[in-house]
Amino acid sequence: MMAIGNILFLFLLVVGTLVSVSSPNWILCWAGMEISFLGVIPLLFVGTGYMSLNKEAGMKYFCIQAMGSALLLLGGLLLYQELVVSLGLWVILLGLLLKLGIFPGHFWVPSVASGVSWAALFLLLTWQKIPPLALMVNFINIYTYMTGLFLLLGALSALVGALIGINSTQVRVMLAASSVSHAGWMCIGAVFGGMWLYFLVYCFSLLFVLHFLYLRKDLFSALSIMSLSGLPPFIMFLGKWTLLVEAMMSSINPAILSVAIISTLFSLFFYLKFAYSFMLTYMMENEKLQMVMTNFWALPWVIMNFSGVIYILMV
Repeated sequence: MMAIGNILFLFLLVVGTLVSVSSPNWILCWAGMEISFLGVIPLLFVGTGYMSLNKEAGMKYFCIQAMGSALLLLGGLLLYQELVVSLGLWVILLGLLLKLGIFPGHFWVPSVASGVSWAALFLLLTWQKIPPLALMVNFINIYTYMTGLFLLLGALSALVGALIGINSTQVRVMLAASSVSHAGWMCIGAVFGGMWLYFLVYCFSLLFVLHFLYLRKDLFSALSIMSLSGLPPFIMFLGKWTLLVEAMMSSINPAILSVAIISTLFSLFFYLKFAYSFMLTYMMENEKLQMVMTNFWALPWVIMNFSGVIYILMV
C-alpha cells in the first residue's frame, strides 16, 4: 500500500507538470518543472529497500537535473540582456539537453536507470520529459534559425542511443539506451511535427515492457520489447511512420534522415537480442501449454500492442 507521503509526492509530480505545460511564461514553466522534480525524487526510493545502488542513482539524478534547472534559469535571465542573448540561447539549449537526456546530455541516463525500480524508471523516462518537451517545442517555434542544430542533435542522439544499446547487457541499461534513441526522434518531431503522438505511443509501448518485466512474463516481455523497435506490426510503427511522413513532407535534409534510419537499424539489433533472450527463457519452461489459460488477462494488452497493423491497412 502506498504511504500517505508518497501520495503527496505523486500529487506534486502531477501538479508541477500541469503548471509547467499550462504556464503563460517561461518562469512559471520553470517553477512547475521544479515542483515536479521535487515530487519525483522521493519516489525513486519507493519499494527498493534503500539499497546503496538506488541511493546512488537518486543522487546522480538529483545533481544532473538540478544542473539542468539552473542552466534553464540562467539562460532565461540572459535572454533579457541584449549583449548576451546568443549566450542565453546556448545555455537554455544545454539545459534542455540535460533534462531530456539528448546527446550530448545523455550520459546520466544509463547509470540512473540501472539503479531504480520499474515504476520509478517509467516516471523518469516518460512523465518527467513532458515539461522539457513542451519547452523545447516553444523554443523551436520562437527561434526557428536553430532548427538545423536540433535536427543534427536529434539524429546524433538516435545514433548514440543505438550504439549504447548494442553494448548493453542489462535490461534497464537497454531501456535507457532506447530512451536516448527515442528522445532523438522526438527532437526531430519537435521540428517537423508529430512529436506528441510519437511520445504518447512510446509511453504506451514502454508501459507494456515494464509491466511484463515486473510480472516476469517472458513471452510478453519479448513481444513488448520488439514493440519499441517500431517494426510495422507493432504500435510503435504508428509514431515513427507519422514522424517520417511529416519530416519528408517538410523537405528534411537527406543526411539527417539517413542517420536516423540507420540508427533504427542498429537499435533493432539489441531489441532482437533481448527479445530472443526472453523467448529462450520462456521456451525452457515447461508451462507452454498453460500459456493461454494463465495469461488470458494479458491478451488485450498484446492485441493493442499489435494495433500498428491497423494503421498500415489505413495508409
